Amino acid sequence: MASWFKDKNSISFSGEIDELANAIKQSSEEKKMVSTFNKAMNNLASERSLESCLEALNASMQIANIRGKLVECFEHYARLLEREVVRLDRENGNPART
Repeated sequence: MASWFKDKNSISFSGEIDELANAIKQSSEEKKMVSTFNKAMNNLASERSLESCLEALNASMQIANIRGKLVECFEHYARLLEREVVRLDRENGNPART
């Protein structure tokens, strides 16, 4: 951990970063789903059945859901970093940037 994780407020920030890191590690779930999607698309291309179409659609929706969660994680991470930069600027006597 970086040296700025010392005060009470930063401990909370550190915990949030750990939570985000765990969420990003779960992106391995996305890799599995992409593999499942590829298999479903190959199956759809060969069978052209309603069932194979629904399997591919389901896999696609699951991938979109996972990617949406990852985007939310990165947005949250960006807000946390911005908040920490502002806090550090204020501690160093620099005015907040807009």
